[in-house]
This record gives sequence, structure tokens and C-alpha cells, in this order.
Amino acid sequence: MNRVRWTNEAILALASLTPAQRHALFDLLELIIQFPGMYPRRQRGRFAGLRYFVLERRWLVYYRQDETGDILFIAIVPALARPR
Repeated sequence: MNRVRWTNEAILALASLTPAQRHALFDLLELIIQFPGMYPRRQRGRFAGLRYFVLERRWLVYYRQDETGDILFIAIVPALARPR
């Protein structure tokens, strides 16, 4: 079974999420544990090589799977609004 681990930065950012956003994130954890490759990898920038998904259209959550199969959540950062 895969374990889920968090960096200190991700834990601190998790505390700033609303209860509804935390609930949405924890709902996705089960899917990520079963299918860790379902989200795309970042191609460039600071988090290049990490998988990511958008949470509640407001947050980007970055993670990776290590050699043992554990899922490590690296960061939860605010998504930047882009003009249309």
C-alpha cells in the first residue's frame, strides 16, 4: 500500500485552506493513491517534473511518487489568475 507523506511547506499551506477545500483535497487522495500518474507533469519552471492538479480553481497541488511507491506532496500554492 502506498503511503502519503507531506513536506512541512505543504502542511502549512494545508492549514490555510478552507474546510471545504481540505475536504475536496482529501477526496482526491484516494484516487491519487490508486492512480498516481493520472495528472500531468509540469514541463518547466520551479516545479518541473512534478505532477500537479488544480484544487477548487484556486490552488495548485504538486506531488510526486518516489521509488517505494509513496506519494509525497511537495507544495500547495495559489493559482495565478490569468486574464482572458
